Amino acid sequence: MKPVRHRPKVRRWREETSQGEAWCYQVRCPCGEEFDEHYAKKLAVSDRLRHLMDVAPPLSERCRDPRAHRCRPHDHCPLCAGQATLPGFEDLVTTPTPRCSEEFA
Repeated sequence: MKPVRHRPKVRRWREETSQGEAWCYQVRCPCGEEFDEHYAKKLAVSDRLRHLMDVAPPLSERCRDPRAHRCRPHDHCPLCAGQATLPGFEDLVTTPTPRCSEEFA
């Protein structure tokens, strides 16, 4: 069975309220999880980010180079997950490589 890829999307629609029409936002993920409806998009986006943090694999299984391996940082990376640590580098913490804009910030 294929693993579920978490790609939550913020969906919006117009809803009639007592004060007139308003946009309503909700997050749905292909894994089947649905979140509360909000009238503020920022709340829906925070639900989306919280879900991605909750389902992210442990740091040792996350991708160290998402661009080259064509996966997202919150997905399980089959290339990086099974790699053993090189001798002499056991003390280093595995962190994703920063982008150019993050290095000089």
